[in-house]
Parts: sequence; C-alpha cells; structure tokens
Amino acid sequence: MAAKEKKRNKKSLHLTDKRHPASAIFATILGILSVGLFIALCLFSSQSHGKAGIIVGLGGVGCFLISLVGFAIAWMSLHQENIRPLFPTISSLINGLSVVFYLLLYLWGRFA
Repeated sequence: MAAKEKKRNKKSLHLTDKRHPASAIFATILGILSVGLFIALCLFSSQSHGKAGIIVGLGGVGCFLISLVGFAIAWMSLHQENIRPLFPTISSLINGLSVVFYLLLYLWGRFA
C-alpha cells in the first residue's frame, strides 16, 4: 500500500507561528554586500599595485559602516519575540566578524 503524502492547506495544524524577521534577512544581505564589496576593493587595489588612492580607502570605511549597521539591525532582530533565530544568528556572525576584521585591519595599517 502506497503512502499518501498529506497536503498542507490553510486549515491544517501549524506547529509554530514563528517567522524569519525581515530585518534579519536585510542584515544578512548587508553583511554579504559588505564582504563582497571588500573583496572587490582588494582586487581593484591589487590590480593597481597598491596605488588605488583614497577612493578605495573610503570604500573600506564604507564596508565597515555597512557591517556596523548590519550588526546593529541583526542584534535588534535577535531580541524580538516569536522569531526563528537562523537569520539573526547568521547576520550577527557575518557582520560581527566583519566589524572586528575591519577594525584589526585599520589598526594594523595605522600602527604598522
């Protein structure tokens, strides 16, 4: 006897009403954008043999600010009630590690 798969309809039982917060998804996109932009800036700087100018430096500061805003949004969305913690956790990790990396890179360039 073949097992029939149950089709979910609107009247079926929902075990949870937790949802992915839109702000956390936006923060994840910001984190991925920040890392992608940083990689693009590094490639552009290496193509110009380290003489890319102030625009690349300001782009790095922009990456830092994007990650900082993304981390703040992720932190706020992590403390909401009745949510799934997947995207807030992912975006907190991506943006938090990016902020720490950018700060260490800045300090290395400043004092080295």
